[in-house]
Amino acid sequence: MRALRTGDDLRGASLRLTAQFTALLLFILAIVGTLVYLIVSTSVTESNQRALIAATRLDSPQDAPSGTYLSLVDGRTGDQLISPDDLPEGLLDTTALQSVAAGGEDVQEQRTVAGRDYLLLTTSATGDRSHDRFVQVALDLHESSEELGRLATALIAGGLVAAVLAFATAYLMARRAIRPLAEALALQRRFVADASHELRTPLTLLSTRAQILKRRGGNDLPADVTTSVDEIVTDTRTLTEILEDLLIAADPRTVVDPTPVDLRAVADNAVGLLRDDAGRRGISLARAGDPEPIIIPGSRAALLRLVIALSTNALDHARTAVTVTVSASNGNAIVRVTDDGPGFSPEVASTAFDRFVSSRNVDSTTRHYGLGLAIVAEIVQRHRGTVTIEQPTTGASVTCIFPLAPAKLHSAIRQGE
Repeated sequence: MRALRTGDDLRGASLRLTAQFTALLLFILAIVGTLVYLIVSTSVTESNQRALIAATRLDSPQDAPSGTYLSLVDGRTGDQLISPDDLPEGLLDTTALQSVAAGGEDVQEQRTVAGRDYLLLTTSATGDRSHDRFVQVALDLHESSEELGRLATALIAGGLVAAVLAFATAYLMARRAIRPLAEALALQRRFVADASHELRTPLTLLSTRAQILKRRGGNDLPADVTTSVDEIVTDTRTLTEILEDLLIAADPRTVVDPTPVDLRAVADNAVGLLRDDAGRRGISLARAGDPEPIIIPGSRAALLRLVIALSTNALDHARTAVTVTVSASNGNAIVRVTDDGPGFSPEVASTAFDRFVSSRNVDSTTRHYGLGLAIVAEIVQRHRGTVTIEQPTTGASVTCIFPLAPAKLHSAIRQGE
């Protein structure tokens, strides 16, 4: 089943890449074909214009080449109209001849007679003659139209053939190029799934044993032991949720609908989980901000990972205090984690969210960044938010901004509380 899904993924990705490449090729071919057609069409038009002008200098209709019809009125012979015998009926424009003969401007027009298009030029300009005759030349455009039609057909057919060949070639190349990546992704998914499965089982057993211990101990156990057992049950449940979220995040095919998450409660949970560790380091860890629920759509486990990662990073570099502030402003939820450590160096702001980055702090010490901030950036992206690094007067501050859930959802959750 996994192999089948991997094959489907590979085929789907290859088809998407191939379709994009083929669409780009068709776009380029369309532009090139249009340019070629316009160039040839302009050349044909200019050639027709030259043929018209050349025909006006002929002395007899019989001298006109095939497809060209010359009619003339020669004043030297008594203004007699001379037309070729094969002149199509209705093609002669006597109105244009009369207008030019009366001293009007040359007339160029296009007429359709018996389903064929003709280009007409009526003029008195006959070389070095003394305007003692007037001519009308009609040029049959059928051959030119057929030539342009054959060109358009050839361009379209060539484009389609090129598109088919490009699609087939691109598909084979895309499959060959993507296969190593698909196999690596499949290996990653198998590893995450296996790791999640292997870890979920001992976590479940640990939670079960803690609950049994709590029930058996009853009032005989000291209060601090009972509290610790409760915390173990809570921690194992939290770890199980984190494992599930990791599994979802590692498989982009998995689509999970977002649920309403109270960031205030998530921050309290994260601070509670890390308070003992902060105490052992001699660092104060506290949650500040709005007392009311701040609801956003998303994954509670992922957002808990985010706050834990930010807080852990701050604890690693703080001197005496770390503060997790959750607030709402202008339709956004804001999570800000601040520490009083050496702060970020100015040049690290654009790379701190990359994996395994080191930088020089403002106090000349070296600050190392593993996966924590990179995980934060990925979770923020999943929740359509933004994350930035701020430089207060002392210490460092990382701010995540998320869009708030609709007001109706806020009201429903508050009523439920």
